[in-house]
Amino acid sequence: MWQAWINAIIGLWFIVAAFILAGSRAANITNNLIAGIVLVILGVWAALRYRGWKNWVVTLIGVWMIIAGFWFPSSYAATVGNDIVAGAAIIIFSLWAWAGASKSLQVREA
Repeated sequence: MWQAWINAIIGLWFIVAAFILAGSRAANITNNLIAGIVLVILGVWAALRYRGWKNWVVTLIGVWMIIAGFWFPSSYAATVGNDIVAGAAIIIFSLWAWAGASKSLQVREA
């Protein structure tokens, strides 16, 4: 599932962005590091061996990152925008992977 690889790459981006985006505070850095590490692990795991629950956890991380964009104060708009845009992308790709897997399971059962 290529969408899982995309989410793993977004996870890597969160790890890198924690250190390169100006205005990141300790809470933002910690949040991005934890979310990034979990996304990389679940993204690679889901890409190699699909299990539906992984996509739901990844979707919840995407929802959390959108909330975190507003929750953690930042003086730099790029930090907020990064969390919101990347969180939305995570949600889109994980739901897309879930929908594709559901269709392929229905085809196999028929």
